[in-house]
Parts: sequence; structure tokens; C-alpha cells
Amino acid sequence: MATTPSGNPPLRFGAFELDPATGELRKAGHTVRLRPQAAKVLLVLASRPGQLLTRDELREKVWGNETFVDFDHGLNLCIREVRAALDDDAETPRYVETLPKRGYRFIAPLDVAGTRTGALTASSTSLPHSPAGRRRATLRLVLGAGGIVVALSLLVAFNVSGVRDRLLGKPPSPRIQSLAVLPLKNLSGDPEQDYFADGMTEQLTTNLGQISALRVISRTSAMHYKGTNKTLPEIARELHVDAIVEGSVERSGNHVRITAQLIEAPTDRHLWARSYQRDLGDVLNLQDEVAQAIANEVKIKLTPQEQIQLAKARPVNPQAHEANLRGNYELRKHMPAGLYTPGHGESIEKAINYFQQALSIDPNDSLAYAALADAYYEQSTFLRAPLEVMPRAKAAAARAIELDDTLAEAHAALGYVKLTFDWDWSSAEREFRRALELNPNLPRAHAGYAHYFLVFRRVDEALGQLDYVQKLDPLFPQPHMGSPWLLFNARQYQRAIDAAKVDGDERVLALSLAELGRRNEAIAAADRAVRATQNPIILAEVASGYAMAGKKDTARAMLRSIVAQARDRYICGFNVACVYAQLGDKEQAFSWLQKAYLARSD
Repeated sequence: MATTPSGNPPLRFGAFELDPATGELRKAGHTVRLRPQAAKVLLVLASRPGQLLTRDELREKVWGNETFVDFDHGLNLCIREVRAALDDDAETPRYVETLPKRGYRFIAPLDVAGTRTGALTASSTSLPHSPAGRRRATLRLVLGAGGIVVALSLLVAFNVSGVRDRLLGKPPSPRIQSLAVLPLKNLSGDPEQDYFADGMTEQLTTNLGQISALRVISRTSAMHYKGTNKTLPEIARELHVDAIVEGSVERSGNHVRITAQLIEAPTDRHLWARSYQRDLGDVLNLQDEVAQAIANEVKIKLTPQEQIQLAKARPVNPQAHEANLRGNYELRKHMPAGLYTPGHGESIEKAINYFQQALSIDPNDSLAYAALADAYYEQSTFLRAPLEVMPRAKAAAARAIELDDTLAEAHAALGYVKLTFDWDWSSAEREFRRALELNPNLPRAHAGYAHYFLVFRRVDEALGQLDYVQKLDPLFPQPHMGSPWLLFNARQYQRAIDAAKVDGDERVLALSLAELGRRNEAIAAADRAVRATQNPIILAEVASGYAMAGKKDTARAMLRSIVAQARDRYICGFNVACVYAQLGDKEQAFSWLQKAYLARSD
């Protein structure tokens, strides 16, 4: 039998062969390109055909002890790359099977040294990926091992000769790699002080997010559990975390008291609890102390940069900090519904006023400048013309970085400006990368980086970033920059349809179905989208779907209404141009594209 250049026989499956020494994959004698990490994942799976490999096992065997913060979406990216190389399908796999929440299994028959081996059992007569074949194979294994299991169970149960102690030993201490900070309870007795407790929750989440070895759930997803009756193990399962931080905030005059406790999620076991009391001017240092204590408790080794980050909090002006917290409360209170919620625009205006008030009290407040940049960006395109507000966002983000170059939120804000307004791709990438160096758990930075990758049609890398956004913020939909919209813009329409059905994004569903000529389905999805929103920018996108699907009278009627509204408020010219283009009116399409260009539409 032929051997590889390394002298080891190749692993053969279907039309493919894999060199165990080099990881080189070939099909019909031609090399199939795979990145080294993806090739390692395939080699590990193919080396153990029919066996479940958990994600932790793959991490250990492929990445070893190297620091790899984004392991989850890195592995997802490798699996997608392997499937693409093998022309495999996740729904009806022939080579790599996903076992939800458990891991992966190589299921193709393997030919090693001329001996064909079934993926699940060498003597199996059914196809390895056949459900019936798997059931028969499992039954044979269960019956064969039954006697051994019974005997061992008796030995362990009665602890014969201390076998139970020797086999089981002492339960290991929990390994915590992910956690969520639940909304801190407001113990002031005044509901008007909720903004203060929510602000303390967000700052503690941000501080913990700076620790690269921890995956920390975003505040927007954690806020879903404010006042919930669910148990902590239930919440942890829904958020896929190992531990929960919960506690309370009590404010009295110029003093604040925080009580925090760390709880092991699966068992509801308390691991640590402590109370802290400080003056309001020292509140940022208090939160840094809590974050450091939690990191010590879960035995996370902080990098030198993280140690500096969690020890550098400066005193704050209590009045400026108060205005900051109120501004962030207004900015966040409509999430996750966000841009499409009535009143959202008014809340952003209130937030901007609060941030400006904070800066009038303390002109060197970098946090207020970073938050102000975010608020201006939130107005862009959907509420105001980019040319009107994005220069303000840019100035605020640049000033925040000038005051504190280690503020991840400021770098992310500047990244969005560079990407969507300046169209300065290299600077945008630099800012997003810097933001993620400082806080790898910042969903906004990952989403912005995904947007950057989309510009260059680097779809898998964009999806990898969005996968991580979903892990950090699992309950927060991303309508403007989620995977359905990304896939549609990448012209991968069937994948966009699949993702839109999962996310309930009727707008993308209508557009993608129309692009594929599935007119009746597209019209039905467009009808549902119209019932779901009154936002004219979104409705313009839906009108394009109607026009593509042949329902042009409906598209024209919607377009007349949208153009009429454009006389009184900003409406993105790009979306209007798309409708005109689908209706065949090229002159108006180019006119509105010119307006969009001059307004610096993203």
C-alpha cells in the first residue's frame, strides 16, 4: 500500500485522503486547502472514527496549553472550514456529525492500510451515519459491557477494599471559565435609584470582561433576569456559564455598599461572598476590587496588563458619575428592541444631555466621552444623517482615547466611525483589534469587527466574530448587524434564509427569498415584516423585496410614503435607491445613491 512522504499510511475516506503527519488533505490526487488549525481538527476527528470528541478534548489536542481567548468561535470556524473542504452538510452529515452541546464525531467509513473500518464499529453492517446502525451498534456495546458495569457498580457502592475512594477520590474544585453578572438588587427602597444599581452591574461586568481567560456574558443578556423567579442553575444553563455573580447595591447619601457573591452554577453552591463600602468618589476602585477578588476566587491568572487595568481606577466626581449612570440608563433602556422601539430616539437625546452634563462637571471624564460617542453613533443612519452626528462621535471617541488609551469602549467607538463614516479600513481594523486586546468580552467590538470583515467579503471570519457576539450576548438580537443580514449582503441567500428563520428576521427572509425567485414566500415574509415595524428605513428594504417578487404596485405605494417622510426627517438614500432600482427607474436610483454618498451613509 502507498505511504505518505512521512512514511505513514494515509487515512482514506470517500474520495479523500489525509496525511497523518502533515495534515495535508487531498481529493483525487489534488491538494484541498485547509488552514493548519482546521487540518489539525480534521486529523484528530479522523484518527478516532466513530468516537465522540468533546469541545474540551478538541481544545486540549489541537490548541494545547496555548492561550486562545476566542476558542469557541475559533473551533466553530474550523468545523465550518472542514465541512466546506469535504463538501459536507451539518444537517445531513457524511463525514463530521455534530452532537449538540456535546461535541463532534467522525462518521465516515475509514480505510487505513487497506482495511475498511466502519466509523462506529468494525463489524457494523449499517452505514455508520444511519440511525438504525448506530442503535444496533450501541445495543451491542451496552450488552457486552453490562456485566462489567454491574460488577463495578457493586464494588463502588459497597466500597469493597476502599475501591470507591480510590476510583472516585475527592471531588475536584470547579473550573470556572465563564460567568454572568446578574442585575444587582437595588436595596435603597427607591425605584428611582434603579439606574444606579444597573450602572454598578454594567461597570462590574465591564471590569470582569477585561479578563481574557473568562467569558463574561454581556449586560444586555443578563438584564433579562432582572426580577426573575428562575433558579440560578436554570439561568446558568440558558446562558451556558459555569458561575453566577449576584448581589445588591445600597446607596445612602454619599456612601455606597455593594454585596457580591459567587455561585457555582450547576450545584447552586456558594463559593465566595463579600461586602464592600466606599464613598461615591471611590466607587470605581470598589468595583475593581470586586473584580479582582472574583478573579482570585476562580483561580484566573491575570496578565500584567489586566493587573494594571484593574488597579488604575481614578477617583470620580460624584455628580459627574451620577450623570454618567443616568445617561447610560437612558441609552440602554430600550435594548434589546433598540432602534425600532418608539421613544428610543428621545432616550438617546436624554442620554446625550446627561453625558454633556457629566463633562461640564468633569471635562476629563474619559468614560463620559466614550459613552457620548456611542450615543451619537446610535443616532446615525436610523435617526439622523451620518454627516450630522458622526463627526461628533469621532471627536468624542478621540478625546476619550486621548484621556485614557486603555479604554476598550472608546477604541470600539472610533472603530465604527473609521469603518462606517471615514471608510478608512486599516484604521478601523486597528481600533477594533485594540478594543478586543483591552476587553475580549466586548460584544460591540466583535460586531464591529464582523462588519469590517464583511466589507472585504471575508464571510467566515465575519461569522466567527458574530458567533462570539452570540456567546457573549445570547439573548440580544442583532437586527442591523446579525448573521442573517451579513449573509444576505455576502449574497449567500440560502444561508441567509436559514439564519433569518432562526432569528425571526422577516425583512432578510423576504429579500433573500426574492433574490432566489421564490416570489410567493418572499411576499408572505414581506407582509409579516410590514406588520412588525413602522421604521421607514426598514420599510424601504421590505419594499425592495416586494418589487423583486413582482408586487410592484405595493412597492411604489410604500416608496411614495417613504419619500414623503424624507421631506421632514432623514431617511437613508441607499435604501430608497434600491427600491427605485428594482422598479427600473435608474435616474431616480442614481439620484438617491448620490444623496446617500454625500451624506456618508454606511
